[in-house]
Amino acid sequence: MKAILVLMAPGFEEIEFTAPVDILRRLGVKVTTAGVKGTEVEGAHGITMRADTLLSDVQSADYAGIVLPGGGASWLLRDTPAVLELVREFHAAGKPVAAICAAPIVLEAAGVLTGRRITCYPAEGVTNDIKSAATITGALTETDGNIITGRGPGAAAEFGFALGTYLSYEVSTLRAEMQF
Repeated sequence: MKAILVLMAPGFEEIEFTAPVDILRRLGVKVTTAGVKGTEVEGAHGITMRADTLLSDVQSADYAGIVLPGGGASWLLRDTPAVLELVREFHAAGKPVAAICAAPIVLEAAGVLTGRRITCYPAEGVTNDIKSAATITGALTETDGNIITGRGPGAAAEFGFALGTYLSYEVSTLRAEMQF
């Protein structure tokens, strides 16, 4: 299997990045992280992490899916044309497109949410930015076709498990080992 691509932009919500990446790697999924503005990326709570590569070096054909952590980085991701193009390419190819917390605004901007059931951070600043015909459920996670969404930081582990399930990995043993 090709790697799953996880984007990192300044202000990303650290737990929404680390929990899914950790869970996917424990399941045996290859994960590649890509910095949008550089390889040293500071999260929302002052934790700096190093990306494996740069967004400018990414080709969608090299990856089996994309994950967008949320937090304040969501608006930067939404306003980066290369990110929107990647989301459209993954979606058009039927590959998983996953976004948590505020990051579904990126999927909205890319035009891939119409008619979908999604979840996102329940603040007006996020829900008001999702103007498509998507239905926001408020669930911890939602999977609708190849779109996987998570509500927020408290759903980060469940979001990781939802991704693993979508990728056809057996998550029940890992979930029990991690006591979820």
